[in-house]
Amino acid sequence: MMTQQGGEIIHDDPSLKEHIYTSYKELKDGHVSVNFIANILKCPYCPDSREYTFTDLCRHVTRIIKESKSSSLKDKAKHMGLEEFLHRDFDPKINDSKPKTTDSNQMNHDMSRHKNRELEEPVVWPWMVVIANIPVQYKDGRYTGDSGKKLKDEWTKQGYNPTKVHPLWSWRGHSGFAIVEFGKEWSGFGDAMKFVKNFEVSKHGRKDWYDGRRGKDDDLYAWIARDEDYNCNSLVGDYLRKNGDLKTVAEKQKEDQVKDSKLVMGLEKMLEEKNKKSKEIESDISRTDHHMASVIRQKDLMIEEFNTMIEDYNREHRMMQEKVNEQLQKISIEHEQTKMQLEEHEKELREREALNESEQKKLDYEKKMNELAILEQKKADDRMLKLADDQKIEKEKLHQKIIELQKQIDEKQRLVLQINQMKGAIEVMKHMPEEDMEAKKKFDSIKEELKEKEEELEDLEALNQALIVKERKSNDELQDARKELIAGMKEKPSRALIGVKRMGDLDAKPFIVSAKKRHLTEDDTIKFMSLWEDHLRDPGWHPFKVITTTNGECKEMLNEEDQKIAKLKGEWDDGVYDAVVTALKELNEYNPSGRYPIPELWNNKEKRKATLKEGVEFLLKQWKVHKQKKRG
Repeated sequence: MMTQQGGEIIHDDPSLKEHIYTSYKELKDGHVSVNFIANILKCPYCPDSREYTFTDLCRHVTRIIKESKSSSLKDKAKHMGLEEFLHRDFDPKINDSKPKTTDSNQMNHDMSRHKNRELEEPVVWPWMVVIANIPVQYKDGRYTGDSGKKLKDEWTKQGYNPTKVHPLWSWRGHSGFAIVEFGKEWSGFGDAMKFVKNFEVSKHGRKDWYDGRRGKDDDLYAWIARDEDYNCNSLVGDYLRKNGDLKTVAEKQKEDQVKDSKLVMGLEKMLEEKNKKSKEIESDISRTDHHMASVIRQKDLMIEEFNTMIEDYNREHRMMQEKVNEQLQKISIEHEQTKMQLEEHEKELREREALNESEQKKLDYEKKMNELAILEQKKADDRMLKLADDQKIEKEKLHQKIIELQKQIDEKQRLVLQINQMKGAIEVMKHMPEEDMEAKKKFDSIKEELKEKEEELEDLEALNQALIVKERKSNDELQDARKELIAGMKEKPSRALIGVKRMGDLDAKPFIVSAKKRHLTEDDTIKFMSLWEDHLRDPGWHPFKVITTTNGECKEMLNEEDQKIAKLKGEWDDGVYDAVVTALKELNEYNPSGRYPIPELWNNKEKRKATLKEGVEFLLKQWKVHKQKKRG
């Protein structure tokens, strides 16, 4: 904004300062001329300007600035720049001596000469500006003034972007001078020139400072640091020589051009090398991807083999449990039979003792022998208990071995994958440059680690095979024990917790209940049950269908659209239908080819197949109860 007070123009708007400086610069550089002919001048900013002498032109400029009401602020700013040029740079005597000419070639020559002078005149680089007339105060025997940070923040807010403000101090304190640094980039040079221009417009530049204006006001003075400042014997010269160099703008431009050219050439060469390296890496990645695909296929085959091995192991484990159950059942039956025989014999002895005293001695002898037999039976009982405990311990060991086997298989799979990954890494390393020592060390390290992993895999494979052989042997023993346990227990379902159920037997209770509701005779009920038993035993009747689940697994399900199944469901009660379907599913699970009932150890309370452990614990419990009753 620009105002007028007491005949003097007061301007504090940065844009007006810009117009004043632009006008002054145009006149000083020769872009705009006031020459007309010899000592006759014309105002360059008034289109219909008349001819003036130097004195008249100065008066014209003053009138426009101070008195004109029709002129815009921009016009007044331009005339202010003209006023600055006339008082500082225009010499009327020299102008009077010039020939009467309007030769524009001379003007262009002067302008070109001025530009070349600026390009060839040395300046301090990194770009620096000298600040003078900083207010100082004498305090405690020293001069103090504003800090560099305060000045930097103030000028940063004004948009000049200084990088650092360094006040100059001497033994007496603050010198009133400071150096403002604008960095090494060309943007810093522009900021420095813009910063200095603001001071020159307000007549606070280097020329004003050294022409005697210093001390007349408290305003700051600023100018770009040049060779006369660099070479002077002062605090300013010391700082500039220590922190900068003298370079012309043209030299700096040429220097940057050379650096840029070298940088471009270096970047082009680097880009070419990177492209070549990228193609090599892409080729290595392609080979590695192919190798990894092969590794993944091998892994899938290993997983398939592992699943097959687990299925075989589970099947052998079930057979071993059945054998253990059968063996325990056989032992239990023999034990019960022996105990019954001994009890009957003891009873007979007692009766004979009561009836015939004459045979007392003989009875005593037989009683003694019976006691010995009971003692032997007790030993047999202890042996059976120990056998049951041993079976329990063996089962726990077997379970632990299963866990170990699983861990060994997982470890084997992990080692195989690591080995394949290392082989892939080795293939990639083979294509690395030979001069890359770090890559070579890594390559040797991976080869050594690969060798150790392969040896570890061989040891694990041997241990795994030994465990499999041992597990199969234990599995066979458990299966034999389960079969013995089933054979020794009653074949018919009982009310006991653990018993033997014939899987595939048809439950008669639903048929009897349904027959009573329909008032059928006993013979008709028997015939109806026999008919469905014949259907169940028929291997040619297979009312099942195979479906594929969402997980991709195949599963057998009852075909409810089968003619016989649909007729049974439509004509008879749900109880009869459920009994037939249950028996059919049990036969399909336990004996699909023979289609006859199979005995199975059964948990009657939870309606499921009992484990070998449950059968042994039940048998031991029954034996202990019987033993306690006998003692009582």
